[in-house]
Amino acid sequence: KAQEEMISELRQQKFYLETQAGKLEAQNRKLEEQLEKMSHQDHTDKNRLLELETRLREVSLEHEEQKLELKRQLTELQLTLQERESQITGLQAARTALENQLREAKTELEETTAEAEEEIQALTAHRDEIQRKFEALRNSCTVISDLEEQLNQLTEDNAELNNQNFFLSKQLDEASGANDEVVQLRSEVDHLRREITEREMQLTSQKQTMEALKTTCTMLEEQVMDLEALNDELLEKERQWEAWRNVLGDEKSQFECRVRELQRMLDTEKQSRVRADQRITESRQVVELAVKEHKAEILALQQALKEQKLKAESLSDKLNDLEKKHAMLEMNARSLQQKLETERELKQRLLEEQAKLQQQMDLQKNHIFRLTQGLQEALDRADLLKTERSDLEYQLENIQVLYSHEKVKMEGTISQQTKLIDFLQAKMDQPAKKKKGLFSRRKEDPSLPTQVPLQYNELKVALEKEKARSAELEEALQKTRIELRSAREEAAHRKISDHPHPSTPATARQQIIMSAIVRSPEHQPTPISLLAPPSSRRKESSTPEEYSRRLKERMHHNIPHRFNVGLNMRATKCAVCLDTVHFGRQASKCLECQVMCHPKCSTCLPATCGLPAEYATHFSEAFCRDKMNSPGLQLKEPSSSLRLEGWMKVPRNNKRGQQGWDRKYIVLEGTKVLIYDAEAREAGQRPLEEFELCLPDGDVTVHGAVAATELTNTAKTDVPYILKLESHPHTTCWPGRTLYLLAPSFPDKQRWVTALESIVAGGRVSREKAEADAKLLGNSLLKLEGEDRLDINCTMPFSDQVVLVGAEEGLYALNVLKNSLTHIPGMGAVFQIHLIKDLEKLLMIAGEERALCLVDVKKVKQSLAQSHLPAQPDVSPNVFEAVKGCHLFAAGKVENTLCICAAMPSKVVVLRYNESLSKFCIRKEIETSEPCSCIHLTTYSIIIGTNKFYEIEMKQYTLEEFLDKNDHTLASAVFAASTNSFPVSIIQVNPAGQREEYLLCFHEFGVFVDSYGRRSRTDDLKWNRLPLAFAYREPYLFVTHFNSLEVIEIQARASLGTPARAHLEIPNPRYLGPAISSGAIYLASSYQDKLRVICCKGNLVKETNNEQQQQQQQHHRGSSATR
Repeated sequence: KAQEEMISELRQQKFYLETQAGKLEAQNRKLEEQLEKMSHQDHTDKNRLLELETRLREVSLEHEEQKLELKRQLTELQLTLQERESQITGLQAARTALENQLREAKTELEETTAEAEEEIQALTAHRDEIQRKFEALRNSCTVISDLEEQLNQLTEDNAELNNQNFFLSKQLDEASGANDEVVQLRSEVDHLRREITEREMQLTSQKQTMEALKTTCTMLEEQVMDLEALNDELLEKERQWEAWRNVLGDEKSQFECRVRELQRMLDTEKQSRVRADQRITESRQVVELAVKEHKAEILALQQALKEQKLKAESLSDKLNDLEKKHAMLEMNARSLQQKLETERELKQRLLEEQAKLQQQMDLQKNHIFRLTQGLQEALDRADLLKTERSDLEYQLENIQVLYSHEKVKMEGTISQQTKLIDFLQAKMDQPAKKKKGLFSRRKEDPSLPTQVPLQYNELKVALEKEKARSAELEEALQKTRIELRSAREEAAHRKISDHPHPSTPATARQQIIMSAIVRSPEHQPTPISLLAPPSSRRKESSTPEEYSRRLKERMHHNIPHRFNVGLNMRATKCAVCLDTVHFGRQASKCLECQVMCHPKCSTCLPATCGLPAEYATHFSEAFCRDKMNSPGLQLKEPSSSLRLEGWMKVPRNNKRGQQGWDRKYIVLEGTKVLIYDAEAREAGQRPLEEFELCLPDGDVTVHGAVAATELTNTAKTDVPYILKLESHPHTTCWPGRTLYLLAPSFPDKQRWVTALESIVAGGRVSREKAEADAKLLGNSLLKLEGEDRLDINCTMPFSDQVVLVGAEEGLYALNVLKNSLTHIPGMGAVFQIHLIKDLEKLLMIAGEERALCLVDVKKVKQSLAQSHLPAQPDVSPNVFEAVKGCHLFAAGKVENTLCICAAMPSKVVVLRYNESLSKFCIRKEIETSEPCSCIHLTTYSIIIGTNKFYEIEMKQYTLEEFLDKNDHTLASAVFAASTNSFPVSIIQVNPAGQREEYLLCFHEFGVFVDSYGRRSRTDDLKWNRLPLAFAYREPYLFVTHFNSLEVIEIQARASLGTPARAHLEIPNPRYLGPAISSGAIYLASSYQDKLRVICCKGNLVKETNNEQQQQQQQHHRGSSATR
């Protein structure tokens, strides 16, 4: 009844709207004429508006840049002001110290100058004495030379006298007779001998004096040498004293300059003090005036007090009377107090009930709002269905009219045919006349009796066809009525199927059909032709053409995406090439449908923006309604019925070592991939190669993308089009198998990958594995769906029960025990959270600008404590203005000081905590060629990963490559950037108390190194699939892939054997953060419109390995028994 009333109301509204439509059409004509006039003006206005918008954008950008520069300058000025204030205090202390030093230096200078002058005077006097002695010695030397000349003369005289004596002795002997002469001669000889002896005495004395003078000369010469040496030393000392005196003079001048500067500063301070004194005097005057006013007020108050005392005496009498009344009233008050307490308790209960009712009312309002929205959508849908019903009824009436006309025509033709048949039948029954003669006999025409019944049968068949067609039309009418009723019921009660697996045969068909919808209706293939083999496509009938043509016209969808190239904040899969879009790299994201891909792949993405999955199902079902009679077009639900075939390329590996790709015809039939040489094949032709997708004793993995290092001889342009099939048998008896396929285009690759994944997911082994994986996932902490769903980025344990959750919608707190989520207001989108325990603050990346900010833990706890109140207090973050556009950070202690290393698209910023200022200050900004993807803080340095791994030394802030180039075993890691294999993560894996060891994770492999960047283990870690993110919770390494999670147990260095591994099938896993319990992490799994937060425990890897070993043993026993 309610629906009929609604329909009657809608009909009235329709009639009213039709009347208004006539009026509006008349107005529309007038407005169209006005619009034609206004269009010219609008065109000019649009041009002007575009120019003004461009100018406005430029001006706004300039203003924003100026604003940022001013903010930076302001922070720098504040820092410089604080530093200048500290410098002024230091300079004042230094000035007093320098003045003391100046005084001491002046006293020392005066003492040293006095001593030096005294020494100089003494040295000058000593020098004069030495010069005098030297001149005396020179004079004595001249005397000695004269004496030597005299001595030589005397020796010559002595020699002459000896000769004369010799001659005289001869003469004496000759003249013996002459006595007188002899006597005279003897007397002369004696006289001469005496003179000789005297001369000899003089000579000896002179020789002695000469020797004494020589000794004195030698002594004097030695003294002169010593004096000259002393003189040189004194001259050197004098030079040194003069140099020291100059240095002291320079220092004195510098000190005087400093003293002048300090004197100027003192003068300024004195001026400020004078100003302050003036202000103090002014304030004193104001205080004195105020005191005077207060005294006057006190006098007035004293007078008033006297008056009040008189009043008080009069009132005291009244008070006695009132006290009596008061005693009576107290009795009443006590009784009222008890009543008040009871009323307050009732009030508190009512307030609590009111709060509960308010919450219920808010929930009911939200529910009513959702119901009204659903009702509005249902009414809109009902309108659409009514219009479609009216169209169908109109079509049905036309068809009935045509059918009635054709029926009348057919009845007329049937009556005519029956008359003709009767006439012919009567003619045939008449006996033939016998004619005589040789040629009287004639042969009977055998075609005449058979031709008439044949036409009669054809007419019967046509009649039956028409009846069947009319029955089909009636059934179609009934179906439309049933569909209309079901649509109304669906509008009232919408049910969403809850199937967790991401890739099913239905979604595979949808993705296959999506590429066809983009094409124009004339060139648009039917969905059945996309899924069916070519043989069945040739057989399909072309009726009804008009219905398919009308559907094609309606099903055309070609809306291009609106891409925005920016920094990727979350590792994901490219929607085109199915490869990884790494965290921290440039990516193209549609602003409308949020689809993500590489910038180079954005041109290849089909224009299906805003197209829902139900549209593709409707598109396929619409074509399937009248085409289910063909055997090749019958679609079934099981994944084994999905069939694909087409030309692809296979690597040429086993043909005499040749390298390249061969073109083969690939067929997906059931659970097998068949490889043929040609498309046209006979019924019994065997394929060249088969690949089983559902192994009874193994697993099959479909890789949507392949690393370039796997196929080194393949062109780089062909690598994005390659997909890989890999089988892993549970037993070690049979080796694994790999099949590479090169697709001709991205849509073909997507079609094959989705189909293969759906078949692998539907296998018995994968279902058993999914059931086993469900046990390993641990606790499901939270489930969000529909409008309550959040886009969660990260988590952090806040207490034993509470986990902080950072999402695009803001900051939330998750109670693990209650499974309840509480919103913390005041924060925008939160991308990363870290707790600094020493400061009791939360460090996070938040807001639209992705700014680094600090939040007080006390405020968060206060907000959580008051979450039940209607007015919950906001949490105000302290933003680092200089660190915006941040996508990653790491915080910790380096060299016993708190440090933060924050990564931005083109640089890395290092901040250190200044205890005197009680805040973090920027110490270094390092430009990077590629965005930073990972950061790790050691005890003495910072290791970052951009295009390579680098180490920042924290004393000089120098940047060096972390990996040792001299270690030849690390060549693949050192030159990984040349093969487009970039760093993804760095993890410290050594236990506490052991030597430092790091795991460097690249796109294809992982390397163990020590603190010097040298290899610490011989074997590398390989990933079975393309990794998205890494997390380490000792001793387990968690690797997230597109639709699975890999858990690896990292053993100690000395341990032997391969590490234990386990694979968990999880739809779209995303690493959020470490869990409260040790060895576990939190993951977010999203599928359809649901999101789950899961706690995954690493210690269950051993249990899975034990179960697998038991299964293998059972399999071996079973196989041996069958043999």
